Amino acid sequence: MSTELKNDVQDLSLLHSQDRKIVDTMPSIVQFFPNHSRWWQNASFALPLIIAVISTCLGFLIQIDELIGFGIFLAVVTLIMFPVVLMTWRNTATLIVISSDRISAFHRGKLMKEISWGHLDRVERVEYLGNTRHKVVAKNEDFLSIENEIEHSEDLIELLFVLSKIPRRSSDTI
Repeated sequence: MSTELKNDVQDLSLLHSQDRKIVDTMPSIVQFFPNHSRWWQNASFALPLIIAVISTCLGFLIQIDELIGFGIFLAVVTLIMFPVVLMTWRNTATLIVISSDRISAFHRGKLMKEISWGHLDRVERVEYLGNTRHKVVAKNEDFLSIENEIEHSEDLIELLFVLSKIPRRSSDTI
């Protein structure tokens, strides 16, 4: 596998400004993998909000109190989920950078976690509710999560094996 920079995101203007600064200034980048999702795209927030608006509007339009009540209930659920979604979003990588000597995860330009190839122990494939994620685990059991929202996450994992030279296990197959 070639390790040259081959991102579909050649237009760095698509990256968040702080993530773009990382890509522009970080030395020895082999490849970067952006996460273009946003906090409000979380289903725990977006679905109740959309249904609350539809239910409430429809309830007022056709004058059905149950629809209005259901819409208000879902608006409350949305308000309760709002801080939870924001807190989890702050721990979500918006950019993963593969360098010649390490993997680094950033959230809007802030370094969240970094594991050098010498400290990398294994890559675990985790399936949960139909979603596949990967955990990049260091020798001290600290880990970095590769969410499936990361663009070309399977290529990221493949490149990680190539550069780190860690052995594959049967459970590591992509």
